[in-house]
Amino acid sequence: MIRTEQTPIQTLQKKYSRLRRLQDRATLSSKNQTSCRVCGSKSLKTYLELGKTPLANSYLTEAQLSDSEFKETLSLQLCRTCGLSQLTKVVAPERMYKNYLYVSSTPATFRDHCAELAKTAISVAALEPGSLVLDIASNDGCLLSPFQKSGMRVVGVEPAENLAPEANRRNIPTLCVYWSPSVARDIAENFGSPQVITSTNVLAHVDDVHSFVKGIEACLAPRGVWIIEVPYVLDFIRENEFDTAYHEHLSYFNLHAMAHLLEMHQFSLFDVDYFPDLHGGTLRMYAARTGLYPPRPRLESFLKKETAFGVKREAPYAAFAKRVYANKKKLMSLLARLRREKKVVWAYGASAKGNTLLNFFGITSQAVPVVIDDNPKKWKYYTPGSRMRITGIEELPKNNVDYLLLLAWNFKDEIMSRCRATGYRQSYLLPIPQARILEDKVNQS
Repeated sequence: MIRTEQTPIQTLQKKYSRLRRLQDRATLSSKNQTSCRVCGSKSLKTYLELGKTPLANSYLTEAQLSDSEFKETLSLQLCRTCGLSQLTKVVAPERMYKNYLYVSSTPATFRDHCAELAKTAISVAALEPGSLVLDIASNDGCLLSPFQKSGMRVVGVEPAENLAPEANRRNIPTLCVYWSPSVARDIAENFGSPQVITSTNVLAHVDDVHSFVKGIEACLAPRGVWIIEVPYVLDFIRENEFDTAYHEHLSYFNLHAMAHLLEMHQFSLFDVDYFPDLHGGTLRMYAARTGLYPPRPRLESFLKKETAFGVKREAPYAAFAKRVYANKKKLMSLLARLRREKKVVWAYGASAKGNTLLNFFGITSQAVPVVIDDNPKKWKYYTPGSRMRITGIEELPKNNVDYLLLLAWNFKDEIMSRCRATGYRQSYLLPIPQARILEDKVNQS
């Protein structure tokens, strides 16, 4: 019998499969967050309470519609010491990430962003063909793909059991496991030390952020660069983006809190980029071991803006909460009027942020029966809590829809373009930053 030699991915995956079985038997209980996960301070102040809501990505099959759903408190609190915003409750990861329906490569906007990130990282870290790039929470390999096309070796770490195999089928080596220092050491031993590590939209999901950074310490090449992207808390507050809050998003970062975290592990920020139109405002931070890269001037500029904003003061957050509650009344009043007028309202974007909005506002399938989504994995499912049927855009021209509620408002332009291509000429409801009716100006020209 001929024996085929196993790849490092296959060898490690056997090890992690045993670990996963142990994790599956771990407690599914939530825990209270009574101290800051960055600085340890107990000086925490709750500023936004969104009630008990179902998990934002826990979509339902038709057979599950009669079942009760797991719900947990969704509230935000501010650390007065370092300025980190964080949820008051931590839901067990195994409730949220085992089977994950969000796919990074679905929106073209994000695919383009990944291509830009790869190009920038290659330049910043002076990568050469064959350099190793690691992506943590790599999803379907959307970000690693452009690195691979540029001649880099790549490896991903992705805990979702439906997505990691998909990436491997696309020849993007991916380990199905949660990130940890031991996984980092395995990667260094089997693949070498990455010269670039990327973690986009994942650090906000991590409870033990210190263990996460220790993993970076354990495998990043001596002069390597770590690139982190997070939704920016200043946009979250200024633009009333409360729907970015859901149980997966445990933390809401600013540069001050991130710098404090890194300093505790002999790392430093040396540059920052800002993308106002991505996910409602995205902050990209560049980090390395302390002393390797001189800080760029725009880093200091951003830190000064945060100080002026008052990231550690309660006042901006309290004012934000008042605006959110007022916006809830405004959108519900608008929907009630449209319902009295017998208007047909559907939604677009069966997104996690959309599910936060629907459940906090109390919008159900009685008011909005259908939500369109571009991800085929979600079709024939129903949204958690609100129980709206999810379908593809092909159904839009077959129905007399008067308004589309833009739940995925962060991809507004892309969505409107797609709807226009189907012949849709009606109006939209934009819920954030303030509820309003939005006409397609292209259709009016």
